[in-house]
Amino acid sequence: MVAMKRIFGAFSLIIFIPILLVILGVIGTELNKAYWDKQVSRMCEEEGGVVIFERVVLSDSEYQRNDGNDGSIRVMPEETSKEKHEYAWRSNTVVINASKPYVRRTEYTVYRKDGGEELGKKVTFSRRGGDFPTGIMHESSFSCSDKFGFDINIVNEIFKIEEV
Repeated sequence: MVAMKRIFGAFSLIIFIPILLVILGVIGTELNKAYWDKQVSRMCEEEGGVVIFERVVLSDSEYQRNDGNDGSIRVMPEETSKEKHEYAWRSNTVVINASKPYVRRTEYTVYRKDGGEELGKKVTFSRRGGDFPTGIMHESSFSCSDKFGFDINIVNEIFKIEEV
């Protein structure tokens, strides 16, 4: 009888300890994620957003030259922008936390290629990952867009097509 209790007690520990470790792991990762989501929210409030420096009214020929389609022009990244395009955008990413979760600040700037004047800027912060590893789920994410609606298409805010 005593031997049976010892075996059952040891078996209970073998089951209990891994379950406890998994629960503690989930709690730890969720707390870490919540901490970084709060940091991302704070940074979004302090520094995130969209600023338009200059609104540009495009003539029909400028609209066509810049691959105008469906009321908007195509503004390409500076690395892939064609010579005929008058405008481009560049981004600058600063990694705030490289480990899990991955947290970054990204600044997108739309500018006039001839002269380099900045027309508008969008600053956003985001968190990716930091979840408890399950092997079957995608990483979660959180960004300024989730909290503050920074999904504004900066190109449509800067460029307007001239009414004829």
